[in-house]
Amino acid sequence: MHCRKWVKLKKNNDWYELESESVTDEKQCLVRINFVQAAFDCNNEQLIAINSKGIAYHVDLTNIHPCYQKLGMIGQACFVAFNSMNNSEIIIGLTTADIKLMKIHANINEFCLISGHKLPATNISFYKDYCLTCSYKEVIIWHLKSFSRVHQLHINTTNVSVKKASLSSLGHIVVLYHNDSIQTWMFNQLDTDTKLDIKKFGIRNVKDFVFIQNGRAMIIASTQNKIIILNTYNWNMIKSLSLPEKFIGVKKMSIVPLPLDSGANKIVAVISSNCTLHILDLNLSCFIDKTHVINNIKKIVVSSDGRYIIIIEKQGLLKLTFCEKLFPQESKRTEKLEKKCRPQAHKINEHLQCIRQSIKQELRLDRLLLILQEFGRFPDKYRHLIWSTILKLPANKTAFISLINNTTQGTVTISFLKNYHLADRNKASLLTTIIECLIQWCPLLAQTSFLPNLIFPFLVVSQKDQLFALELTLNILINYCQKWFEYHPLPPLNILGIIENILLRADPQLLNVFCERGITSIEYAWPLLQTTMSEVLSGDEWLILWDHLLSFQTPTLFLMCVIAYSICSRNIIFMLHRAEDLKHFYRTQGHVRAKELLKIAQNLDQNIPYRLHPNRYLRNKLIQLPEEGPYPPLVLEDYPKFLTEELNISQVPKLQKQKQILQRYKQEVVLTEEIRLHDAVKAFMKEVHKNRLDEVKKCFQVQLHEKELELNEIMEQMKDIPYKYVGRKLSDLIANLESETNSSMNSENTTTLDDKEFKNCVKLQRDVAKLEDEVKDVLDSLRCNTSVNII
Repeated sequence: MHCRKWVKLKKNNDWYELESESVTDEKQCLVRINFVQAAFDCNNEQLIAINSKGIAYHVDLTNIHPCYQKLGMIGQACFVAFNSMNNSEIIIGLTTADIKLMKIHANINEFCLISGHKLPATNISFYKDYCLTCSYKEVIIWHLKSFSRVHQLHINTTNVSVKKASLSSLGHIVVLYHNDSIQTWMFNQLDTDTKLDIKKFGIRNVKDFVFIQNGRAMIIASTQNKIIILNTYNWNMIKSLSLPEKFIGVKKMSIVPLPLDSGANKIVAVISSNCTLHILDLNLSCFIDKTHVINNIKKIVVSSDGRYIIIIEKQGLLKLTFCEKLFPQESKRTEKLEKKCRPQAHKINEHLQCIRQSIKQELRLDRLLLILQEFGRFPDKYRHLIWSTILKLPANKTAFISLINNTTQGTVTISFLKNYHLADRNKASLLTTIIECLIQWCPLLAQTSFLPNLIFPFLVVSQKDQLFALELTLNILINYCQKWFEYHPLPPLNILGIIENILLRADPQLLNVFCERGITSIEYAWPLLQTTMSEVLSGDEWLILWDHLLSFQTPTLFLMCVIAYSICSRNIIFMLHRAEDLKHFYRTQGHVRAKELLKIAQNLDQNIPYRLHPNRYLRNKLIQLPEEGPYPPLVLEDYPKFLTEELNISQVPKLQKQKQILQRYKQEVVLTEEIRLHDAVKAFMKEVHKNRLDEVKKCFQVQLHEKELELNEIMEQMKDIPYKYVGRKLSDLIANLESETNSSMNSENTTTLDDKEFKNCVKLQRDVAKLEDEVKDVLDSLRCNTSVNII
């Protein structure tokens, strides 16, 4: 546009005023032209304002005294905004349903028209490189660099029209219909929408909604003098405010950022139905007193840094001022609170109470989340204090003393710690004390063998503070160990089933590897759960993980982290082919960073459908410990009914003794049975040996009978030998033959046998020698066979 003369804005008290030029109508009456639209740029150094005739004014805020110049006719506008990617370009939604893009310093005739809407667009909002515009029937997302249409939402406008649609800084898309129904999307999941039932929050006739700057909460206002604040993470209600009865409905709202609120805005500018401006403090749930009542307000626009505010009056006058001028009592109110909290020197309790209140104000969750976002972790020196503040641990000394006075170290605690040796005596003593208190608080925990592994990592943070250590572990057991004891003392099969179903949806290939190698969720998930992942993460990474988990205050996110660990380690898992190696992998420290775990876990938490999500089965809100009275019991419904209803806890020692007696009896029975079997085997072997000897004896008798037959045959052949040789026994015959032969050879007076008798005698001697050799061989073979059989 061509250069025009700059003119200073008129100043009236604390206000800078911009008034449109008046025109003369057909009746020669002077008519003022009203301003209808205004917007600040991203740097809050300039603003653009458009009146009802379509004439634009450019205001420069960089000077001490703001100046303006008249740009010219750009068309009647339904909205106007600076391009978040280029401060020299403005976007105007025309009543012709077109969108005009033009440079501030270019010629007025140099512009670009974008078509897409069938009806005039009424609102625009920005997210990164994109913007969203909406009309009564369409919601369109544009790319700011090319200003091309990226996506048009599928909305139901058959019987109802859109009242408002907006984008948050985190990418939430919310569409409000005239029938009070709300439809939401995430920018990266435009194919999946969520419908919110506003009626369950107790409001109707919704007039307006706005996001806070960090996008973590959405404020909804209705005509019933009621305002609710929803958490955009899960769309649960954070807070509900009831406005005074004298207040007449909410018409429009606008966030007023403060310098130190870091995007978690607590101040809201509200226009009531009677066009009066009110400043609402969400933390105090009340309106801030104003020095001047501002009436006849049609529209307000607040700069993104909360420094300036524009008010367009019903008469069409545009007024600009600093936001701090609207509620100067804020600083005074803070001073009064500080004075009220200032303690007397002699009242120590009041002094400590004031300090605690100051700590709570400083360590607000929204500020702590910014620390996490910036540094990725809490400082080690103050982690004890920060965790205590986040979980709102009450330091209930009465309940703690009641537990610790009734504890008695018994065999249960000793059995817990016999396999859990600690070199540091202080830590061992603290662990023993906390376990005794937990067993006194819930006696059924005495059967929980993994209790030391579960609670010890948290005791490291406690810095020897027994009260903090006990309340921290109680908080973890109540909130992060939900439904763990339904199958006690077995592993929580219900929780492991949820994990397995999510892994099947997120990474079916990885689950298939587990199935092929015979690894169940008891091997790859239960070790991580019962140690809160302290075995697989280094000390620093474990602390970083739980810094985030406790700050997010979403118990089910812990289950997502367990699944995320396997997904992060999938390449290593594929390389381990033996089941023993995989089991060992989930019991040793790995090299996964907590930042990667949280990134995958949050992605799973957002993408898993509700039918598989743990929120369907588990409570997603933290239960806080009471400041007075006893600690709440662990939910008994989580235990098996036969343990809680039919079994008295006093019977546990008796059952343990019975178990020991049964084990001894079993050992005695096994020993007696072994002796009986040994005797039976010995008797059986003796019987077998006897039977074998009988068989050998029979065989020997048969062979002896055969030899006797052979001997008889030989005797038959000896019939021709004289009677004196035949009638004798075989042995005597041999001896006599030898003696007679010797005597016949040596004696000269003895009559010699004839030649025939001598030959027969020699033959008989040879046959007898041969027979003796055969008998000897038979006997030797029988002895060998008998010895072999006996062996």
